[in-house]
Amino acid sequence: MKVYVVKNTGLAGTRDYRISLEIDREAETVKATLAMRVLPSPDPEIKDQNEGEPSYADKDSVLFAARELRAGRDWSERQAYLAGFDWLDGGRFRAPVPLSTLTQPTRFSAADIARHIWNGNFLVGLNVPFTNSTFDECFVSVNLGQGDGGCVVSGLADADVELTQYSSSGNVREMVFPSVEVKADTASVKAGEPATFSLQMLDGLGDPTTRDAELYLETVNGFLPVVRRRTQDGKARATVLTTGMQAGDTVRLKAGFKFYPGADDAEVTLT
Repeated sequence: MKVYVVKNTGLAGTRDYRISLEIDREAETVKATLAMRVLPSPDPEIKDQNEGEPSYADKDSVLFAARELRAGRDWSERQAYLAGFDWLDGGRFRAPVPLSTLTQPTRFSAADIARHIWNGNFLVGLNVPFTNSTFDECFVSVNLGQGDGGCVVSGLADADVELTQYSSSGNVREMVFPSVEVKADTASVKAGEPATFSLQMLDGLGDPTTRDAELYLETVNGFLPVVRRRTQDGKARATVLTTGMQAGDTVRLKAGFKFYPGADDAEVTLT
């Protein structure tokens, strides 16, 4: 398992805090604890507890239990279970929510969802690349503010914790999560003849991979007789029927995942 830590520019106005992670590989759990920096007393007669090294006081914790999450219908390719912190309601974590499931109808970003649901920030996430990903193949993302609190991790080697240069954990997910490439076999076909497409699984860097997944297909115009296709060695094919369509019409095939449809598309013109 890897942990990716970012200094999120959108959290510049938050109070300095620290995130501690306890990762239990045997139990397949991740416990995240937020501790806030202890502020100095306004009373000059009271010695400043922050003299020297800053101190932090634990505020609240949240648990990601992979085995429980895996049993739910939301566990799927490109899923991110994000735990938000509510700064106004006494300062507490909210239970993890499946980001891809919430954003599927609207294509909102994580920041949009946080604003629309409640006034808070997604600070920690358990991210699932594939439906059959093991616990170690999942990864944790941590959003820090601009303070000095940092992230402390137990249960992993130092080499498995990376402080990235990204400005949000969404950038990290895009660099690790799989995607798919859709290509039309030909740029055009005669009206009434089938249009065929090739599908190729990609890794987070955009390179072809042999890792397999169930792809969810949809089309703009034409008829799609098969709407789900599982890849074999990272590849699959799809056919769109154009019966009843005319020359000049176009067919566009989209391919994606259960809660992340339309990851890529390709178009064919009818002649």
